[in-house]
Amino acid sequence: MTAKSFFMDISPLRDSPAFRYAFAARTATVLVTGMLLVAASLQLFQITQSSVAVAALNVAMAVPMVLALIAGGVLSDRRDRRSLMLWSRSAYAVGVLLFFVNALLPEPTIALIYVAGMISGAAGGISVPAMMAATPALVGRERLAAAAALGGLSMQIGGIVGPALAGALIAGPGLVFCYAIVLVGVLATPFLLYRLPPLPPPPRKVSIRAAASFIEGLSYIRSNALLRGLLLIDLAAMVLATPLALLPEWGTRILGGGPQVAGFLYAAPAIGATLAALSSGWTRRVVQTGHVLIAAVLVWGVSIVLLALGTSLWWAMISLALMGAADTISKILRGALVQRYTPDELLGRVSSIWMMQTSIGPALGNVQVGFVARLLSPPLALLIGGVACVAAVSAVAATSPALRAAQLQGVRKPGAEGSAREEKAT
Repeated sequence: MTAKSFFMDISPLRDSPAFRYAFAARTATVLVTGMLLVAASLQLFQITQSSVAVAALNVAMAVPMVLALIAGGVLSDRRDRRSLMLWSRSAYAVGVLLFFVNALLPEPTIALIYVAGMISGAAGGISVPAMMAATPALVGRERLAAAAALGGLSMQIGGIVGPALAGALIAGPGLVFCYAIVLVGVLATPFLLYRLPPLPPPPRKVSIRAAASFIEGLSYIRSNALLRGLLLIDLAAMVLATPLALLPEWGTRILGGGPQVAGFLYAAPAIGATLAALSSGWTRRVVQTGHVLIAAVLVWGVSIVLLALGTSLWWAMISLALMGAADTISKILRGALVQRYTPDELLGRVSSIWMMQTSIGPALGNVQVGFVARLLSPPLALLIGGVACVAAVSAVAATSPALRAAQLQGVRKPGAEGSAREEKAT
């Protein structure tokens, strides 16, 4: 294997103008979303002095997102995916506008922060399945790993710049200015998505009701041992070892810093993730995909244990960067496997269910770590969560042969009959 093979494969960007617009829109979205999460979390912590309140914001965003993901998944397999992305990103601007207006008030309202979070979460729930379902049409299934790596890179670039910029803006010009920059970025995103071509879903042979349509996607996941294993291993990590709700408290109380330190902590996972994404060329050639995926999620748990054991900024940054790198590798492989093993006609609904667990898991994880930190202490909460994550991931891997045997190389596109044969082989 040459050194060149370790560098990121940028062929989807080079060869697909439509994917370039989608990539730019996603990068802009992640940038402003990272800023928004830090701004809202720091604002809540400053008002309430409670990590549980910060965790509750994650729940307030996750619950409507889950409901919207159900609708978004069904709509993505029935309606033009470009139109869904356009309308949902426009609706997202309404939530950001509420954050901005609330920050202008002499005494910002906590309830309005949660309402704005709910609107933002719901809007995201519609757009994400549409984007995931559209990716194979934009790049081709043979480049899904490369597209996933580029998507991960866009998330991490935004994840680095967004939180760090938010911390600097809040410490400097102030919270209102930070929300204003976020609003400008959100309003620019639909103009990029407008340049995409029409992205109609595959024609359906039989028209069924929306509820039955969603259940059809759920049944496919339940019947596919690999997809079940992918969902379980991700939930194990997210529910047991998600540290984000503690970062404002960790930066201000454990490390003795201010908003800028908290912004650095939020940016640290993205730094590691970016390095992992830039060197992710090897993922498109890896043979034992399942083994590498399991190892990456185990590293996530270990990184949380390391975070709990240190009380300096550099130690926290390294631990969180390691967590981000592990998360990126696992996301690249998980996303490619989900898209590779799912037929086109089910991809919107399966993607929505996939994103539901990526919303529910962190929300539950943040609540869990917030309450344990209040009952015990933040370091002990992270230590318990990291150890539990390693144990749970090991148990899922041991009981899921399909997950251990998963691979991207040599797997052809599943169809109505092909998917059944591949599942039997799995």
